[in-house]
Amino acid sequence: MVKKGKNKHRIDYIHCTVDDKLLQISNKRTSSELSLVDVWSIKIQPHDSPKVLGLIRDMSNDDPHPLQHVKRLQKLEDGLLTVILCSVDLASREEVVSLLGEKGLGIETIEVRQVPAHCPPTKDMALEWGKLYWPLVWKGNPNDQILNEMVFNFDHIRSDLQLICTNSSKCCEQLPISTVIVDPLTNAVIASSNDERHRHPLDHSVMRCIQLVSEYEQQRRESIDDPSDHHYLCNNYHVYTTHEPCTMCAMALIHSRIARLFYLKQSPKTGALDPESGPGYTIHDHKLLNSKFEVFKWIGDEYQVADLDENVNA
Repeated sequence: MVKKGKNKHRIDYIHCTVDDKLLQISNKRTSSELSLVDVWSIKIQPHDSPKVLGLIRDMSNDDPHPLQHVKRLQKLEDGLLTVILCSVDLASREEVVSLLGEKGLGIETIEVRQVPAHCPPTKDMALEWGKLYWPLVWKGNPNDQILNEMVFNFDHIRSDLQLICTNSSKCCEQLPISTVIVDPLTNAVIASSNDERHRHPLDHSVMRCIQLVSEYEQQRRESIDDPSDHHYLCNNYHVYTTHEPCTMCAMALIHSRIARLFYLKQSPKTGALDPESGPGYTIHDHKLLNSKFEVFKWIGDEYQVADLDENVNA
């Protein structure tokens, strides 16, 4: 279990906040709000369970709804086993029947059942949800350990958030979006830019900052002889931006290998980080991408920036 007194910050492990100022934005963030997902449930003979579990392993990587928190088998009074096979979004009834047939499996019944879409943040809630819908597997909340091991320099964070607020307030005729990229080891600002899409439609503030870092990195590389010192453009840098980035900017940050991003305002319709924004991509924490970065939203009211039209991609 996590030694929750170890971290010097005041961490709310249920709501994933730090010192009541930073909200962790993550696809894996557990929630105390119950949501359900439709799954295929089948009844089988116990001797068929190895084949069914093998089929589950084969299918699980492609399932859009991770079900690791769900107990897959439940024994019935008549000796049969009820099995949670996969979500209905992964396969149709006909496809499920076909896959089972290919494995030589005979099924007693196949039906749609609802199970919790995610594991709750506490063991008591897992037991409660399990009684209401379907038994869950509780192995502790892995995100507790992730939060507990994080280190934050709030002096640096506040300074950089104030900087983007000040820069944003100077955007008289352009969109009030401002970004800085910082080396967290020294808090040196590597790049700073406001939105410049009036010059070119791709010149969002995040994209402009990455471009400025590339120019800085090119000059740095020209001054050294050791190619082993070449790294990804924004490797382990921190990014501070006024508004939640769009899909284009979020993917550019993935490719640049940043470590963390902090933002002030959510972009409910066009954002690509918050699971409640846009299509809910959470690009920074997407399981199909080979790189990730941490994201936090400042939830204090000290830093105010202008709202954008809901259709603007920040």
